[in-house]
Amino acid sequence: MGIGMAALLGALQGVAEFLPISSSGHLSLAQRWLGIDAQAGGHTFNIIVHAGTLLAVLIYYRRDLVQLVGGVWSGDDRARRLALGLILGTLPLAVALVPQVKALLVAGESSPRFVGVCLLVTAALLGFTHRRVVPPSDPDDPNSVPGPLQAVIIGVAQLLAAAPGISRSGATIATALSLGVDRSQSARFSFLLSIPAILGATTVEALALLDEPVVDIPLAAFAVGFVASFVVGMASLRLLLTLLVRVGLLPYVPYLVIVGILAIWLGGN
Repeated sequence: MGIGMAALLGALQGVAEFLPISSSGHLSLAQRWLGIDAQAGGHTFNIIVHAGTLLAVLIYYRRDLVQLVGGVWSGDDRARRLALGLILGTLPLAVALVPQVKALLVAGESSPRFVGVCLLVTAALLGFTHRRVVPPSDPDDPNSVPGPLQAVIIGVAQLLAAAPGISRSGATIATALSLGVDRSQSARFSFLLSIPAILGATTVEALALLDEPVVDIPLAAFAVGFVASFVVGMASLRLLLTLLVRVGLLPYVPYLVIVGILAIWLGGN
């Protein structure tokens, strides 16, 4: 893997991880149509670029995380409600670890048509909730945080987003909006929920790496991939939050429709 390929893969991960366009779907299509082998970067490189996007979330929400930990320790109702919601929202992901489910997801990654259909599903989710306007809530109000049942439903949406082409951020934010959570809190909960999701996925990849040989990739490629993923991820995160508050999720719908149709059409050729 050269420096240019490392930068491309890192930037692709940084963009698609946070914008509601599905990182897994875009990486699958890139691997199929741009000649990028599914294992070209190896598990080690995947861990590095995922760590880059995880670092972006940790830095962007560092104050929220500090307040969350301090609030749980001091007995703050809102902090404890948020912590419980994040735990409940993460639990459904355990289903993705079932061997049969994992096999279906891997099979879907090799099918551009399947990815295309999932991209259209994401477009439908974003379009459906675009006009869902919820008045801004008081950020200090415990009720502004998704409740236990809402958190579980959002967690199920995150599980469905394990399918390549269904955006994790898009599915979770759209679901939160449909449940009556305002735009700002929907995005905040979605990205805080991504921390255990990305950390868990990275841990699984790291454990799998122990049973496989290390890929011979220059250290410079690792560094470039990590930096590209982190920098582009920070920009993507800021962009989504800005657009979400101002105009909602609609700007991404036309793009998803175009890419989804092209994937279905070209997937059979």
